Amino acid sequence: MTGKNYFNDRELHAIICNHVTKIYDSKVAVDNVDLKIKYGSIFGLLGPNGAGKTTIIKMLTGLSSPTKGDAFVAGYDITKNSVKVKENIGWISSEVILDDSLNSMENIWIQSKLHNLGKGWKQKAISIMKYFDLDETNETKVGKFSTGMRKKLEITMALLHDPKILFMDEPTIGLDVNTRRLLWNLIKKINKVYGVTILLTTHYIEEADVLCDSLAIINHGKIIATGSTEELKSLVGGDILEIDFFSLFDFSIIKKINGVNAILNEEIFHKEEITQLNNPLKLFIKVNNAETILPRLISTINSQYPNIIKLIRIEKPSLETIFLELTGMSFTDAQEKSQELNYNNIKSS
Repeated sequence: MTGKNYFNDRELHAIICNHVTKIYDSKVAVDNVDLKIKYGSIFGLLGPNGAGKTTIIKMLTGLSSPTKGDAFVAGYDITKNSVKVKENIGWISSEVILDDSLNSMENIWIQSKLHNLGKGWKQKAISIMKYFDLDETNETKVGKFSTGMRKKLEITMALLHDPKILFMDEPTIGLDVNTRRLLWNLIKKINKVYGVTILLTTHYIEEADVLCDSLAIINHGKIIATGSTEELKSLVGGDILEIDFFSLFDFSIIKKINGVNAILNEEIFHKEEITQLNNPLKLFIKVNNAETILPRLISTINSQYPNIIKLIRIEKPSLETIFLELTGMSFTDAQEKSQELNYNNIKSS
């Protein structure tokens, strides 16, 4: 990218990543990532744990340098102008950043000093706190705040210096359903009222669907799809049947049924050596229309393998089915596999 288009891109987009890669020792944590995030949007990075989401956030906020590639945040190069990048961003992590021994205004005062805000910090803080229904005269120590109040205070601190971009790394992890939905409403409000661009990482599919104008799906450090939720759902082009069987069988008969487009996880069984026919089997089958094809599919299977079907689920186009189609495994299975790999890495280290 050169010349006029290069600078226009930086004016239009809050965040730009060009072939960004991060390698730890010999492990590729982020693999050749390209992103363009428009000003004023809520953009989501959706992926299972260990997919590379937090590593991307760390690079974009100046906490870590990319091994390869370059990126711009608020128009500034993240490696050459990291101080300017930090002046223009706010960050809310999954971990609590508050001092529980202090009250809310004391926590905010520390934040104001970190950003050299001067005397105007208090009035700005009070204005934001009132918007979030927080009482600036409350002398209660933050350690006694409810989870919802703590999140409101964290957002207040992140907005104190008028950032152009707010990074939110798994902000609702560990929260109960009601507090999570409260935070969703807050995120929508601050995007609308303060006009701040939000980059949100999450492994909650519903959260990405509800909040994000656009998103990128990431797995094993690679971006596998980008677009609005509507654009991504249109990629599926049909329904997916998730069928559990009591045992293994020759499922090639399914592929011959009219209306069956593909068995999405077929390669997994081709790669693995199957030695016990009584092992249970799960197939993800892409079809044109589940309601139309299902009676014919059940009849075909039962005619050769009676009573082998254990459970059937129908998945309409969703972010879950997109992930399934692109990776050959469900989002839940990917989460479990990632946790297993992390556990094995810890054991071997």
